[in-house]
Amino acid sequence: MKQGVRNTVIVLVLVVLGVIGLTVNKYTSTKAGIDKEALRELGVVWYETPRTFAFNPLSMAEGKTFTHEHLKDRWTLMYFGFTFCPDICPAALAHMAQLKKELKVLNPQVADRVDVVLVSVDPNRDNPEKLTGYVNFFDPEFKGATSDPANLKALTQQLNVAFEIVGDTSSADYLVEHSAQVVLINPMGDYQGFLKPPFKAADLAKAMIQVDQNF
Repeated sequence: MKQGVRNTVIVLVLVVLGVIGLTVNKYTSTKAGIDKEALRELGVVWYETPRTFAFNPLSMAEGKTFTHEHLKDRWTLMYFGFTFCPDICPAALAHMAQLKKELKVLNPQVADRVDVVLVSVDPNRDNPEKLTGYVNFFDPEFKGATSDPANLKALTQQLNVAFEIVGDTSSADYLVEHSAQVVLINPMGDYQGFLKPPFKAADLAKAMIQVDQNF
């Protein structure tokens, strides 16, 4: 009986050590070859340890949903804005479109692994169909999604994004103040850092190639 208990304990210890080893490998393997300072010079703030976050599905056009699975096995550049935004949002999306063009020239394989998603923080005016038409103006591969205010607030707080509606929402011309950075989500679906404005597409393309090759 004692021998059986001893064997069971040994097996459990080995299982625990295996889980710890996999967890450590998940994060330490992403650090090799990543030069944080060089990336910062190119416009990317890289977190030493990526952050997990809860992700409830977002609504997309045609009744589709954007889930956490969409974040796996690729790099996601997630921007929080709204279609009525007069300047910052269209400028940011234009830069992201240019970034994709630069990547397709420099490294088409990396370009194929980079998704750009606009998450509207103004669901009152931005339905999924409108969002899709808006982002596709900049690039037909861009995705648009939104959700209810509570879900948006929970998501943005985890990703260090702030937003606030300014004005009377019963009026058609109110604004939404929001953060300007583009959130960087790694191929494991974790919050890895962000692209900081002012955006320079050529530099960001070089940065994305570096992180993809060394991740």
